[in-house]
Amino acid sequence: MATLVRELEALERLHTEFGLRYDELAQAINTSESTLHRWRRGSGGEPTPVYIARLVALQAFLDEMDALFASRDAARVWLEHPLPVLKGATPRAMISTGHVDRVTGVLYAINAGAAL
Repeated sequence: MATLVRELEALERLHTEFGLRYDELAQAINTSESTLHRWRRGSGGEPTPVYIARLVALQAFLDEMDALFASRDAARVWLEHPLPVLKGATPRAMISTGHVDRVTGVLYAINAGAAL
């Protein structure tokens, strides 16, 4: 359960610090918004291993964001900026359509010193 608490906290951070709406977060992990709210409240059961893996991916994304950006403002700007490496999509759009792993991969590369 400790992992689950940490991963659910990732949802809250993405919502409060980065402005992602709960419907976007639900789309990001391919569940309904009502299910997401039940998990957040602790009512209605726990996510299955598939959803836990998706929540872990969101936490990995946040870990990379924390490593790269000195300020939340800079991170928020980056999330809204279209990137050629994402074929012109914004990181936020990619996350909300379930492609958090691709965005995390970009962050891994930047954090490793790759020029994109």
